[in-house]
Amino acid sequence: MKKTTLTTVLLTVCLSLTMVNTSLAQELLYEVPLNTQVQSSSDIIEGKVISKTSFWDDNQKNIFTVNTVEVYKIFKGQTITQIIEVITPGGTVGSESEVVTPSLSLEVGDIGVFMLHNNDIAITNGTTQNKFKPFASSQGFYKYNLKENTVHNPFQAKEGITDIFYNQIRSLTNNTAIVEVSDFNVDTILENNTANRNVNGTTSITSFSPTTLNGGVKDQLTITGAGFGATEGTVEFRDANAGGEDNMGTPVYFAALSTQIISWSNTEIVVEVPSRAGTGDIRVTTNGGGSSDVSSQTLTVFYSQINPSNGTNAFSSQHFDTNGNGGYTWQMFTDFDADADAKASFLRAFDTWVCTTGVNWEIGAVTTTDEIAADGINIIRFDNGTELPEGVLGRCTSRFGSCGGFEAVVTELDIVFNDVFTGSLSVLSWEFGPDTATGFEVDFESVAVHELGHGHQLAHIIDAGEVMHYSIANGQNSRDLGASDLAGGTDVMDRNVATPVCSQTLMTYSACSTLGVDENEIAENISIYPNPVKHNLNIRNAPSIELEHATIYDVRGRRVLSESLSTSNTLSTINVSELQSGVYFIKLKVDNTTISKKFIVE
Repeated sequence: MKKTTLTTVLLTVCLSLTMVNTSLAQELLYEVPLNTQVQSSSDIIEGKVISKTSFWDDNQKNIFTVNTVEVYKIFKGQTITQIIEVITPGGTVGSESEVVTPSLSLEVGDIGVFMLHNNDIAITNGTTQNKFKPFASSQGFYKYNLKENTVHNPFQAKEGITDIFYNQIRSLTNNTAIVEVSDFNVDTILENNTANRNVNGTTSITSFSPTTLNGGVKDQLTITGAGFGATEGTVEFRDANAGGEDNMGTPVYFAALSTQIISWSNTEIVVEVPSRAGTGDIRVTTNGGGSSDVSSQTLTVFYSQINPSNGTNAFSSQHFDTNGNGGYTWQMFTDFDADADAKASFLRAFDTWVCTTGVNWEIGAVTTTDEIAADGINIIRFDNGTELPEGVLGRCTSRFGSCGGFEAVVTELDIVFNDVFTGSLSVLSWEFGPDTATGFEVDFESVAVHELGHGHQLAHIIDAGEVMHYSIANGQNSRDLGASDLAGGTDVMDRNVATPVCSQTLMTYSACSTLGVDENEIAENISIYPNPVKHNLNIRNAPSIELEHATIYDVRGRRVLSESLSTSNTLSTINVSELQSGVYFIKLKVDNTTISKKFIVE
């Protein structure tokens, strides 16, 4: 068992007297306090995102999005310009996309305060604007809610933009003067928003159906009511990346793309549930923002899948056969492979997905390539120095290619983990297991199974207890796949093995999976029944098939039962009455191959 930490025992003991549980909230981050952000940022500005365009870096290693920001005020920094550019990871260029989780994702129209430091990414986009990176990833943007007079980032929320938040930044920068760059007054906007609220009429949501759907799979929600207007407005869902609300309980919403709105009339709206939608109410706002209403019903988003997007359309994605063996070969960098505790923890997380959903992943030879790049290597590694932004536990990068339609294939996957915790929360440490994390320990296996879930193309949901829940805290353990994790992963696999995209060879099920060979071949030669089963599981095979051995695994991939089978029988029976209720997998040895099947014990 290995624990990595930079703190002394004395500091840990002292802080443990005042801290019980540190929230590692949205997107598997640990908190970077405001004072640390202010001190570490080279520039702090208030501004609005007015456009965004994605580019490859000059070395063609990664895609980044250049967010053009109109500067309103400067709280810290020497450069006074009306326009700057904020560089964030991921985006879409032509037929290629990159999704980096977690990372800051900005939308056109976002207004707030940016904590920035100098950009070190070589990116040529034809402009001479000053370029910056957000400090501490998504924690480095404090987004305004100009209807409620609040500001929030993934960990902090404050009411009172000008009288509270401004003054906090002033005190931390020892600067009472704010440099005004553009004519923008928060207080005036707040007054106007209050005076003009719903002046154009009353919008009312009567109901919606169905009440349980999935995100990112084109599931459609029908909203009925009145006063929606004849012209398309916006439909917003609780933002799963933010847990649906800020730390003050103020709702945080994410809008569906215009292309995801199927139809719009004054009394009915049909909309696809976007990838980032989470469980909670929904909000409809009329065109121009004159009137809005929040539903009294709650929409349950059971699972959600990642959709690469070009800002106009969202693309469904799936895996394919990249290695000639039916799937993907991951490679550990030498430092990760040499860390026995981290490696063992990761492999347990790896097998959790491979042996349940059947995603065809395997671990290949150790690689000496030490970077996250579009290089054809699905790498597993620790970060180097301050490579990962402060506050980020780990990152999964999914790379995609498309071929003109609205589907994409996963061309590469990379995962990088923070090697140590630094800053004010350096009391935190990794627990690599097999013991569970307690106190200030962060469970590495839980983080790994979550990031691998992103590699499986699952997005965040709001459902504590599920692996793809948006958050985890130190001392918490979430290693086992829940019902929504399994359902979402199985849905991805259904596409992977059955629906060819972009003329690519289909993925096949993993050797450890529930469906090791093609379903049609299984149906012709071998069957298991009843399913679900209470007592005896029957295995019937064609006379031409000789079954040698049966091994049963639970959902964690642990062997729970093993029996030899008679090669002369076409019907074998295994008593499973001693097994607890749940999902299991039976692996059958047939000549020189192995096939697998899922069954349920009642």
